[in-house]
Amino acid sequence: MTADDISTTRRQPQRLRSALVDQLSAQGIIRTPSVENALRAVPRHILVPGVSLEEAYARHWPGEDGVLMPTEPAIAAVLLELTQTLPGMRVLKIGSTTAYPSALLAHLAGEHGQVTSINTEGDLGQAVINQLSLTGYDSIRVLNGNAPDGCADGAPYDRLISFNGMWDVPPAWLRQIAPDGRLVVPLRMRGSVYRVLAFTRTNDHWEEVASEECAFARRLGGIADDPLTMVSLTTAGTVTLHLHQDQHVIPEKLLGVIDRTRSEFWTKVPITFGNRSGDYSMLELFLSVSMRDGLSRMDASMSAIDTGLVAPMFPWGSMAVPGRDGDLAYLTLRPTGETVFGDPVFEISVIGHGLGGDALAGHLADQICLWDRDYRHAPLRVALQRADSPQRITGTYELDRPNALLAVSWG
Repeated sequence: MTADDISTTRRQPQRLRSALVDQLSAQGIIRTPSVENALRAVPRHILVPGVSLEEAYARHWPGEDGVLMPTEPAIAAVLLELTQTLPGMRVLKIGSTTAYPSALLAHLAGEHGQVTSINTEGDLGQAVINQLSLTGYDSIRVLNGNAPDGCADGAPYDRLISFNGMWDVPPAWLRQIAPDGRLVVPLRMRGSVYRVLAFTRTNDHWEEVASEECAFARRLGGIADDPLTMVSLTTAGTVTLHLHQDQHVIPEKLLGVIDRTRSEFWTKVPITFGNRSGDYSMLELFLSVSMRDGLSRMDASMSAIDTGLVAPMFPWGSMAVPGRDGDLAYLTLRPTGETVFGDPVFEISVIGHGLGGDALAGHLADQICLWDRDYRHAPLRVALQRADSPQRITGTYELDRPNALLAVSWG
């Protein structure tokens, strides 16, 4: 290998990393210079051994059914922007199976800050320490522990951030955050809908100060255990539904529902999916809290779509509302021929199946129209409170958890 070859090999990770950061910045995922600098500086390929350079700096990876999912750098960028970690801060990070997020946080906290990382994946702690030592971020405290316990040694923290999707918020976490600190957590709201929320303390509860659509749904065991049940909606298993513990639905009643009576409702409500519009994610959030059993992810095989058995919104499937009597309603759309900022505009609609599918689909369509009329342009407000607080917070929609109460409102 010549000197030029060696030089080129050494420059390749930097080129790939720079290209990824440029792309995330252009898409509005990276918004601040500090987060951009951290992503440009931290060598992820060293911190995730066993993957190729291209995989280490990819924007997406193939997920379920070949659908492209955001990679760890994209997810980390979303979380870091919400965390707003400043130099000198004390940070507690929960979860993630790699050393990469810890290194990013350490870069943001600087030499006078302190990052504590709680490893929840068995024997990975020493491997994480070894990887960090190779990159110069060996001042990070890496501890094995149980996620719900947080880490009292080192509290209070200016920032507490979870890199795992979850359903509840452990009381220990809230006790370990400084009075003016910030909690950032990807929360499953209801059904299959997640949102990353940043909270700050206000008297006896916590108020959301920023939030983003959450592109992953990993459950963290031990935090109000959040089991997932997969239900087949066809006898051939070509269409399946995700059911969660807060959806009081009998799975057996849904078997074969796609083969039953079909009804369709067009709402005349426009929707876009461009980078300039968060409309669809906010609609999902509204439906997840306003519908009695929330929204579930409905996966559909290409054969089910190609044969017209289902007409979902996306190549992977759609979001659906399960009925307690074995009925189902799911979201679909059709093009309007119009554009906004160059993005095509669609009309969102609902397809129902089952004896009561017509009523369920009609109710879902009514909720979409309600959102469009009263909530579409209203600001989101989410409050978080410990379940044992003496005075209960209220909201338009209230979601009770074993350890916490979420109050969701618009306006």
